[in-house]
Amino acid sequence: SLCCLCISVLIAQHQSADTLEYTVLMGGNPAGFFKQWQNADGSFTEWFQYNDRGRGDSTRVHYKVNEKGFITWMEGAGVDYYKKPIFEKYSLKNGLAQWENNTEKDSLVIEGNARYQALNISAGISYTNYFNSPDSTVRILPSGNSKLRVVAAHQLADGTKIKLARFTGSNLSPSYVWITEDHRSFAYASRWFAYLKKGYADILEELLAIQEPLSNSYFEDMYGDIKNDRAKDLFIVNATYFDAEQKRQVEGATIHLLDGRIKKISSDAYPIPDGATILDASNKSVLPGLWDMHVHFGDMTQGFLHVANGVTNVRDMANDIQLLDRREKIESGSILGPRIQGISGFIDGAGKYAGPTGEIISSVEEGKQSIKKYADLGYGQIKLYSSIKPEWVAPLVKEAKQYGMRVSGHIPAHMLASEAIEAGYDEIQHTNMLFLNFYGKEIDTRTPLRFSTVANKAASFDFEAQEFKDFVALLKENNIVIDPTISIFEGMFIGQAGTVSNAYAPIIDRLPIGIQRYFKTGSSLEIPEGKEETFAKSYANMLKMLRLLYEQGITLVPGTDAFAGFTLHAELENYVKAGIPINEVLRMATLTSAEVAGKAENYGSIEEGKVADIIIVDGNPMQDISDIRKVETVIMGTEVLSAKEMLKAVSITYFK
Repeated sequence: SLCCLCISVLIAQHQSADTLEYTVLMGGNPAGFFKQWQNADGSFTEWFQYNDRGRGDSTRVHYKVNEKGFITWMEGAGVDYYKKPIFEKYSLKNGLAQWENNTEKDSLVIEGNARYQALNISAGISYTNYFNSPDSTVRILPSGNSKLRVVAAHQLADGTKIKLARFTGSNLSPSYVWITEDHRSFAYASRWFAYLKKGYADILEELLAIQEPLSNSYFEDMYGDIKNDRAKDLFIVNATYFDAEQKRQVEGATIHLLDGRIKKISSDAYPIPDGATILDASNKSVLPGLWDMHVHFGDMTQGFLHVANGVTNVRDMANDIQLLDRREKIESGSILGPRIQGISGFIDGAGKYAGPTGEIISSVEEGKQSIKKYADLGYGQIKLYSSIKPEWVAPLVKEAKQYGMRVSGHIPAHMLASEAIEAGYDEIQHTNMLFLNFYGKEIDTRTPLRFSTVANKAASFDFEAQEFKDFVALLKENNIVIDPTISIFEGMFIGQAGTVSNAYAPIIDRLPIGIQRYFKTGSSLEIPEGKEETFAKSYANMLKMLRLLYEQGITLVPGTDAFAGFTLHAELENYVKAGIPINEVLRMATLTSAEVAGKAENYGSIEEGKVADIIIVDGNPMQDISDIRKVETVIMGTEVLSAKEMLKAVSITYFK
């Protein structure tokens, strides 16, 4: 485009010594750069790109600012995380704000200044406009307000003085940016994705040591505001509950919870002492707390999203070691979150496609050392990733099993799923990995080809082929568990720019505008013209794969690897769309997951003696699985929480 050409020329010609440069980090490792400079006409140019396992944004933007630091004109273009072409245009002139991008084309008459929140391409590293605004609050376009508050000051070893700014009002939770004394960005500090001024990449931990306690205290205070008194003696009356063991509903029950456990379930008259807490579940459904078997628990906002949506138990499939601290804080009751019932140690091979967290290895011996490290920390599972060499899998699996650990993951590049199973895998993550078993080993699945290959080929998959039947028999013979994360592929294969995927359409109007806009960007993959039907059929065959696996007795555990809480509801809806009976789906999301996690003795079903891990839903998911979205009350041990209050805390409107 003309925009790209102009920016490319500016970059080629730019030789200024005033260029600000930042190092982009993924999992603490260098992954890209971010540069900004001022042009001769006073405008600015920014160039941003990074690599995350073959994915990652690459954008260039040109913009102008007014005397108060507000952007008044901007044009940018590039590719998004999945290498899909994107563009962004914005202007503010004579009170008329206009913007256009891949999804939107809109305008608004405004008074004064406003800070446009670009959809696809970020622009501007100066926060002067906040300091030039009353109460450090600026209007955000398309809607809302954002407030800056300086929450910490710090001096680096070289004497550089920086401040930590907390931004609230424009998203689900606060964001944090380290800024200089002249109000320009110095660093965005995070364990997953970060950027720091060039030359300072080694101080990430120093910044996080200040930032993380402040972030945690924010969520601790927010949790304190909604906490109810712990109910030591609680009766749920007129309960229609889901018996996960028998996969049926039981009506007219009284469920007595005492000191955080289920003391008695009775269908007869049951004496209730004076002073006991009573919850009337008439015309509602009572279910065991839900499980999400594929999360990456980071931002504490996720704790609110999970629990408010009835997800009381999760398995984390790759994270930094700080997860152990987050789990301890949840268990101690200082922050809100689901029980982290399983943690998978992440191991990948070194190279440009290496994963952004965990242990990155260059030999089998290094892998064995990593496994011992995870075992010593109490991890119960190892997740192998795409850059592991195929010949390393068997010895690494053998090592993990000496410690009693399960092994799962992606199928490493240039290896088939059947070979990983024969090497000792217990479980496979993601439905696309199953299809890739039939497309040969030459595909470099470290790259986005692991998505696009399936999108292009699965439409014609032959489920009657003997090769597929033999593969299913192999899964069954080895008791392989499948973690499908099917909802990811729904958005990836059939999403369209400007429309919201089925996963989030039921809740889109309840979300903050920034999250709404994100979900309206459409497909994660660029769907070539004329390929819409092919991609849609490929996704339909993914659903068919799930149904056939269920019918053959393969264990499926619902996991999301996506937007916390709400996506699990979509995952369960998709299992039902695939043709799996609702009662079976609800068992998968409760008792089956608890069994796979090794926690069924205390969790996963409403049974006497088990931990009080219960949700109350305003509807009947056994008749309509989508009623699972209507969580009203969540009970975790002795704590009773209102879904409405939890969602309100993160700026989400309740379903009513």
